[in-house]
Amino acid sequence: MLIDKGPIRGLILIAALMFAACVFWDPARFAANTSSLQIWQGVLLIWAVCTGVIFGVGLQPRNIVWRIFFSPLPAFLILIWGLYHFFMS
Repeated sequence: MLIDKGPIRGLILIAALMFAACVFWDPARFAANTSSLQIWQGVLLIWAVCTGVIFGVGLQPRNIVWRIFFSPLPAFLILIWGLYHFFMS
């Protein structure tokens, strides 16, 4: 895999942990009733954090279905969007 390198794994893990910390710091920004985010966006962000941590710590699913589901590149892009949403809005 092209992004299966140590520094990239670390970057994705740091992004996932940073976003998780942002959610713990100010959960009202991500709550359905008090933010501009939709429910499906919150689910995507949770998936991205889980995928980022799974990939970042080095776990590799064996089954191809799980490898596709826990694909790190879309998760990283969603994490970047979430961090942008937290710090820029």
